[in-house]
Amino acid sequence: MSDTPTRRVAVVGIDGCGKSSVLARLRELAPRTTTFESFTCPDFHDTRNAPFATLSRQLKAMSDGADTIGNLQLKALALYLQMTLYGPVERFFTDTYRPAVLVCERHPLIETLVYGPFYLLLAGIDGNGAAAFDELRAVLDRTEPGAHDAITAWHAAEMRRLGEKFELWELLGEVADVVGADTATSVAALGARYRTTLPDAVLWLDVPPAQAAARCALRSKGAVMEAHETPEFLDTLRGGYLRTRDLLTAAFPELRFHTIDTSDGVDLDESVSTCVTEGRLFDE
Repeated sequence: MSDTPTRRVAVVGIDGCGKSSVLARLRELAPRTTTFESFTCPDFHDTRNAPFATLSRQLKAMSDGADTIGNLQLKALALYLQMTLYGPVERFFTDTYRPAVLVCERHPLIETLVYGPFYLLLAGIDGNGAAAFDELRAVLDRTEPGAHDAITAWHAAEMRRLGEKFELWELLGEVADVVGADTATSVAALGARYRTTLPDAVLWLDVPPAQAAARCALRSKGAVMEAHETPEFLDTLRGGYLRTRDLLTAAFPELRFHTIDTSDGVDLDESVSTCVTEGRLFDE
């Protein structure tokens, strides 16, 4: 193990952009002398050895339950709660394995800024949050017994840690207030909630939304395409990544924000190799 600080790299982009393929290529390119670890966000339970696996699965069940009852506000809230696991999971990998490089698929600070306009929109919709959460609880009691109590206990612990007093269904408005602030203020406030900071480097995988949607459809093997995988929604999200890239690089000039073209017909190996070399991702 080394005393050198771990270099943290985030791989981000719309669904269908090729995050898994790029991560596999990065692992291949890492020198034999470089210790390399990776994990997935927000479904941390998909990563072997990741802590909080049970709570992560329960929060995923909350997200799926929000889909079941058709409540977008609870869906966004579930994503936020999933992201609050990021810091503890990241710290587990850095403290336990002391890797030279730690790569994560997605990053909570970046994703929350990308989804910021949706938080603002959803927070402005009137609704009975307590009633919706009761409806969600009924779904969770059938699909993931014990999830409701575990999630509310986690929320209560987070409120104590942050010194705040919001009911769980009130959190969406609080997140909207945070993402509505200037970039530096938003990053600082979200960093406190997620217990992390911006990564040392961001690899944004850019692909035409229509191509990404086609890949998602192929991956789903004929199932009905989900709303977040349509070309229209993916195009909106791509605009969010562009906006977030510009905001972050203006507010934090030291942040390395690299773009990798993952369009159809592009030599992915060559693109990733060039990014590794020019970005000096594996420099000892």
